Order: sequence, then structure tokens, then C-alpha cells
Amino acid sequence: MTALNKHFLISAAVFLLCLPAAGQETGSADQDLRKAEVLHGDYRFREAGEYYRKALEQTSDSILKIAIADKILQCANGESLLQFIVRPEAVASRTFSTNDFFLYLNDLKDKAWIPVPNPFIKISDRHKNPFYTAMYFPSGENSTVFSAPDETGAWNLCTSTRKDSTVWSVPEILSSNILSGRNEIFPILSRDGRTLYFASDGMPGMGGYDLFYSRLDEETGEWSTPENMGFPYSSTGNDILYMESRDGKYSIIVSDRETSGDSVTIYVTDYIATPVRTAIGRDESPRAIASFRQQPAETAGPEAGDNTQAQSGHPEMTDYSRLMHRLRELQEEHREKLAKIEESRRIYESASEEDRKFLAGIIQDVEKETMQIKRQMDGISAQIQDIELKFLAEGIIPTVEEEPEKTGTADTDTDRKYTFSRHSMGRIPYIIVEVPEPKFDYSFKILGRNEGQFAEDNTLPSGIVYQIQFMVLSNHASVKDIRGMSPVFVTKLKSGKYLHTVGLFTTYDEALGNLGKVRKNGFPEAFIIAYNNGSSISVKNARAMEGRKQSSASASSGDISYQVVFKGYGSSLPSSITSTIRQATDKDITKSVSEGETVFAVGPFPDRNDAEFLLKILQDLDIKNVSIESIKL
Repeated sequence: MTALNKHFLISAAVFLLCLPAAGQETGSADQDLRKAEVLHGDYRFREAGEYYRKALEQTSDSILKIAIADKILQCANGESLLQFIVRPEAVASRTFSTNDFFLYLNDLKDKAWIPVPNPFIKISDRHKNPFYTAMYFPSGENSTVFSAPDETGAWNLCTSTRKDSTVWSVPEILSSNILSGRNEIFPILSRDGRTLYFASDGMPGMGGYDLFYSRLDEETGEWSTPENMGFPYSSTGNDILYMESRDGKYSIIVSDRETSGDSVTIYVTDYIATPVRTAIGRDESPRAIASFRQQPAETAGPEAGDNTQAQSGHPEMTDYSRLMHRLRELQEEHREKLAKIEESRRIYESASEEDRKFLAGIIQDVEKETMQIKRQMDGISAQIQDIELKFLAEGIIPTVEEEPEKTGTADTDTDRKYTFSRHSMGRIPYIIVEVPEPKFDYSFKILGRNEGQFAEDNTLPSGIVYQIQFMVLSNHASVKDIRGMSPVFVTKLKSGKYLHTVGLFTTYDEALGNLGKVRKNGFPEAFIIAYNNGSSISVKNARAMEGRKQSSASASSGDISYQVVFKGYGSSLPSSITSTIRQATDKDITKSVSEGETVFAVGPFPDRNDAEFLLKILQDLDIKNVSIESIKL
């Protein structure tokens, strides 16, 4: 969903929330979802969670259920992240297009951003990322960390190292700890190289992309389990990049939390080396804190019945005034830009050819700046409209408070402390990125007539294996002779002739299912043969052994499997536990509600020993409320 669509959705949802309760509720999942979305975006996570749960109860769409459950988890995470926060203040902020915002990150090297796709990142149209359109690749580095999509389309953090002046190693996943199954983008290293910052929409957050960090263990070379940077660095919007300034004075955050359409804002705040997190005040506005603007001093609440005080003390009145002042500033700046364009065009008409080229560049740059200002105006106008609708529903007449002194405000400090300038886009360098050696595919298949494949290794695996024998020749067959089949095994017999077999089948039924294909492919005399631990045995004996093995497995399991169960963790497991589970097993984590309590289960494990192995790891890490339960199949 684009930020513009999100604003339309929020406006519509606010309108619905403002309707009188009596007789207006339809009880539909659609209405509850719209209400939940606006509350979610306004950091009212508890109320949003209640509406999400109502919608979940009313829908039968399995895909929508998964999406709503994810939203409920985000609200639970949001509640947790809002409990204790830091309050950095912006010294500068400016909005840019998502297409080139990264060029205004002045603390990164010039000409170091290269377009995507490139030799490291090869993507299809359906795997494009709306934010990650360029990769940071400064010249002279011997290693790089970047984001690239896997075969499922999920963007993972990868690394590659330089092997010589033009060749780079096969890209590898940076760390199994930093792998959510969704998207991790914009990896940025700290100045000392020991902390990695990145954005993820798959790790525990409050919505959209959140910002995370991971520490490097210099002894093992492993990156730690990521931690959310917390509010307000992470918000309910898409927070896509975090970095420290080169001089260590500032933190830089890129987010679309206050923008609309295809734009993001770069916020520059004072760097807090050792942040002290304190509880959020009852009268503090999360929206205002998320904008990194200074909060007004806490004042005593209005006396009952004093409507003027009630209106001026409304928690969103300060936000409303700030937005109105900012809109007026942008309108004035927009008029100035339009006047500059008009003046430049007037001069252009009578200028020389050389001056025209110069003026054309100026006009183009100012037009871009004008469009960016217009997008900011549209976004702020949408926020003002939302607040006005809320005021209207509460019977409050919105008033614009006097503009505060501009000492220390974000826009004044922009010019005094931090300036934005545009870097140049880099060109894709001439490099060669190694590709992994393809592994030979031993699954049975019939390819094109002259595309058959002989097995790279004729050694048979241990256990019972069935193959299809299709010919014996005096010489080794050619590719043309095997009629596109793969994998074909060739064994030289004591007689000097060559036995040709195809396929590796673990069951007789699987071999039988492919026998007809081999016969129809021009080998009508083909038949099934069997091996046990590489030695030839009769098919009859192999089938008997196969049957006994299956019976034994069934008897030993008694049609019972096992799962590792977690209770008492609320609506979501801590990321430290989920990370431990992922490292120890590939079994699924499921969530259910039993007698009003949320239960998480890992499994199923056919063998109890495997379940006990995971349980032992968890207990060694002092993880509580975990046990093994059996499941009757």
C-alpha cells in the first residue's frame, strides 16, 4: 500500500470512527479493519488490537486471517515498544523522492550508490523492492554487505568479498540470525564496523519496516540476534534506513511516517550514545514524538466545564498548530520556487546557447524541488484533515496557536547545523561476481532429445535403492543414445560390457511409476532392479525389506508425534526464543488459543529424542514455561 493510499484509508476510517455509535455499527470485518488501521497508525495499539480481533472472528478468508494475525502481533509489539522510549529531537529534516533520497545522505561517499539491478543483485520485475532501488558500493572496499532477493522474492542481507581487481566471491547470506523470511534492506555499518543497522518488515515491529541493529562478535565473526531500535526510531510507517553521521554527532533516520505518495523524509537528530529510556507521559503525543519535534512542557489539566482550556489543552491541538504553520511555510516556499522558475524561463528566452544549457539545468532542479515541496504539502494537508475530522466529532473548534520562537526548531537548525546537498549517482563498475557451482540434479527426468545427462557420481546411496535398467552395450553410450534421460548411471561389468540404468528411487512404487515413461521413450525392454547399500539384490527381497522398514517405523511411533510447547508468553514469542528455535530445528512454529491462553508449539517431531534435544537447548538458556506434549495422529 502506498503512503497516499494509506492517507485515504486513514481519512475514511477517521470518518467512520466519528459516527455516533448507536445504530451505526455494521459489525462487518471490513469496517473493523478500517477502524483498526487508523488506530494502529495513531499508535493506539490496544484499541487497534481489539478491532483487529473482532475482524479476525468475522472473516473466513484464510489469507486475510494470516494478515490480521500479523497486525495483532504488530500491535502487541507496539504496546511493548511504547512503554519505555527515548526522545531525540530533530536538528534538520527534509523530504525527498524514494527514487533518489539516498543521494542526500551526505555522510556517505559521493558516487558510491549504484543502480539495482547490477552484478550483485539480479532481479525480475515481480521481485522489485519499492524502496531498495540502489546499492551502496563505495570504491576501494574489499567486502560489501547488501540486500538481494532469493528465489521466493524475499530480500536477504548478503555479503561478498573481493578476490582480485575485478572478481568478487559468490554472495552468501550474512547471518542466519538476520533472516526473517521477509525483507531486510539498507544494511549500514557503524563507524567502527561492529554494529549493523538495517530495516526489516519480517522481524517483531509495530508495522511496515522497523529499524534494527545487530552486534558483531569479533571472536566468532557472528552477528547477534537483531534488536528493534525502539520508538521513535521505529514507527508505524516504513522506517527504511538508519545511520550515524561521519563525525558522530548525529543520527540519521529515513522514513515515510509523515509523507504521502512516493516520498520519504530524512530526519537528522542529535546522536544519543547511551540512550535512557523512560515511560511515555500520559499527556505526551506519540505522533509528535515520532516527528522528532520538541514536546511542550507538561501543564495542569483544564478545569471541568472550561471549554476554552479543554480545546487549547487537547493533545493534538499543538500538532495541529505545528502542521498549519509548516503548511504555510511550505506554501510560501512553493510560491518562491514557482517565481524562480518563471524568472529563469523568461531569461532563457533571450539567453545564448551556452547560457541556455546552464539555465535548463537550474530550471530542472528547481522543478524537482517544487514537486517535492508539493508532495510535502499534500501529506501535511491530509494530516490536518484527519485532525479536523476528529475535532469536529468531539465538538472542538480548531485554533492555530501562535508560532513558537524559532530558536531550536527543526527548520531553523536545518540551516544552522546541518545542510543537505545532492551527491552524484555512481556508475555500475566493471566487476565479475562469481556464481555458485550448480549442484547436479539426481531427480529422474526426460529432457530434450540431445540433452540427456550422465550422473556425475555413479556411487549409489546407502539403504534400499531402485533403478530402471534400460540397456547393456559393448561401449559407453553417448548422450544421443540415452534419449534425453537423466540421471543415467553407467557400470562396467566383469564381462567388459556397460550396464546403463536411470534414476534413484527410494520406493518400489516410485520406480514403477516411472517405468512406463522409460519404455515409451524407446526402451520397451526396460525393467526395475534393486540395491541395498550399493550391492545388487532381488526386487522381491528389496520390497520385503522396504515393507518391514515401514512397519517398524509405524510401530515404533505408535502413530504418535511430539511438539515443544510454550505457554505464558502472551501474543508473541520474544525474538530471542524464535531465533534459538530457528537455529536448532527447521520445524514450524504454530500459534493457537487454548482455554483463553495463547500457546505456541514447535513440531511435530516423529522422534521424541528430537523434541527433547530442542527442549534441552531451551532449558540451558534458562527459558521458562516450555515442555513436551505428545500428539495422537
